[in-house]
Amino acid sequence: MAEILLSQQVLDGRILVSNRHQNAHQKTIRLIQKMGGTCKKREELATLASRLPLLTAHDSLYLLRSVVSTPRLMYTLRTAPCTGCAELVQYDELLRCTLSTTLNVNITDVGWSQASLPVRWGGLGVRSAVSLAAPAYLASAASTADLVLRLLPPHQRQSVDASVDAALQAWQTAVPQTTTPPAGAQARLQRAWDEPCCAKIAAALMEAASDDQTRARLGASQQTTSGAWLKALPLATVGLRLEDEVVRVGVGLRLGLNLCMPHTCPCGSQVDALGTHGLACKKSAGRHPRHGLLNDVIWRAMQRAQIPSAKEPTGLVPASDLRPDGASMLPWAHGRCLAWDVTAPDTLAQSHVRATAVTPGAAAAKAEATKASKYTALSTTHTFIPLAFETLGAWGEQAKGFVSELGRRISAITGDARETDYLRQRLSIAIQRGNALSIRGTLGDVGGAED
Repeated sequence: MAEILLSQQVLDGRILVSNRHQNAHQKTIRLIQKMGGTCKKREELATLASRLPLLTAHDSLYLLRSVVSTPRLMYTLRTAPCTGCAELVQYDELLRCTLSTTLNVNITDVGWSQASLPVRWGGLGVRSAVSLAAPAYLASAASTADLVLRLLPPHQRQSVDASVDAALQAWQTAVPQTTTPPAGAQARLQRAWDEPCCAKIAAALMEAASDDQTRARLGASQQTTSGAWLKALPLATVGLRLEDEVVRVGVGLRLGLNLCMPHTCPCGSQVDALGTHGLACKKSAGRHPRHGLLNDVIWRAMQRAQIPSAKEPTGLVPASDLRPDGASMLPWAHGRCLAWDVTAPDTLAQSHVRATAVTPGAAAAKAEATKASKYTALSTTHTFIPLAFETLGAWGEQAKGFVSELGRRISAITGDARETDYLRQRLSIAIQRGNALSIRGTLGDVGGAED
């Protein structure tokens, strides 16, 4: 070994080598992968995965997304050159199998591509180790580059780190061709390397979509409001823990997975394996509960903001039987009381799907305009706000603005700046519960469905 004159510096677990010693470098990588941890991490995941089914589906999904899966592997990905490591493929496969087992869904290849995306890109946030290997290592290398140069002797400062080059080549294959590597301060951020990779996967999923329903589903899943329920802590005491069936339906609708056997709905229509017919069926058991759950969340939030309100007040519109879903008893703005009306249009309904496939949230925008027209007479005496929440999570603009303002007013009273996020999560969870009831309602007279 004295004749080889291998020169290396160890910094934060990363091994930097000169370009003249490729053979020694490859041996080092294999040693890191054997001792470093991907194999050990996979064994740890297998142990934890065997215990997750003992918990509820919501608890399991939250732990799998935030604690158990890729977060436990992140240090290894950032400090060791794992790009191209076969162990990561097996790790991902185990992760996919664990997700299928804990949620009771059959995750297809396309479904896994979407599920492994961040929530903001329409996924479940259960990240793929293969896709994160290059961004994590490149961000770590950029963060330590200056310190590495100061540690290396002068004759080694011009040497090329082969592991960084390999990670960069893998990253360039995973992003659109026109994408340039992040530079400066951005190069130190893992998200700056990761975002182009996610964008390419999301674009590929959209291009592969063969019908309007799939395009509408993918577009809605990327809206900022659609994944709020995935970020909610599963706390039963405050009504944020979802039942196993609700989680299964929520994940299945988001990823486009089969939810039931094909059957005939009580309305006479045929229901396919995706089960989405129930979201818009007028005879579905969940249509009215979904509306009631959403309105109840809004009403309770108004009480929390110390604005007394009444549900479905009568006599607000002269010479009419129209009743909005709620009205405040104190002025909301400009000395006027607030009146609101909730609606939950189906993203995939035949009357909406062509528009929502092109413009996410188009059904909510149309519903809000319809409600505003319906209650024109009320706008002369009240501040009227239509609140539209689509079944797949896209919200109307007025609903977004109202929830942000209501959350701000609650924060002013409680002192908790996260009240707006909590309110979004409660509304998102109400949608998921209503969706599960709607799909179950297509099966006919199922005990407890109406309750």
